[in-house]
Amino acid sequence: MEQYTEQLTEIFKEWKEKSPFIADCFKNRDRNKAKEPMIYFFHQFLKVLFCGNRKMVDEQALIIWKESVKELDRLPVNAIERLSFIKEQPDHYQSFIQLSELFSEWEKKSVILLKRKT
Repeated sequence: MEQYTEQLTEIFKEWKEKSPFIADCFKNRDRNKAKEPMIYFFHQFLKVLFCGNRKMVDEQALIIWKESVKELDRLPVNAIERLSFIKEQPDHYQSFIQLSELFSEWEKKSVILLKRKT
């Protein structure tokens, strides 16, 4: 369990540190500059989904992410639809808003889930 908690903590910390940069990119209407970090954090979010469900994630799971996520027991509300939107349009401000909300929701929920299973 500790490995999952550590990975979750690291990714959430990284998101909090770097998401203001992405927000600034959108504020300055520089969608191209925002695209790469959005894709990166899309994958990081998939990792925290798996960690919160106490599952290991590999490259294959990230490639076929929709099928992999469907197998998880716990997910944020409408996770697949929201993630699909982000994946299809990572350079849109609304995708950033969705990803921010997913990170916020999942950070709260994953802490509860990991504590409950100890």
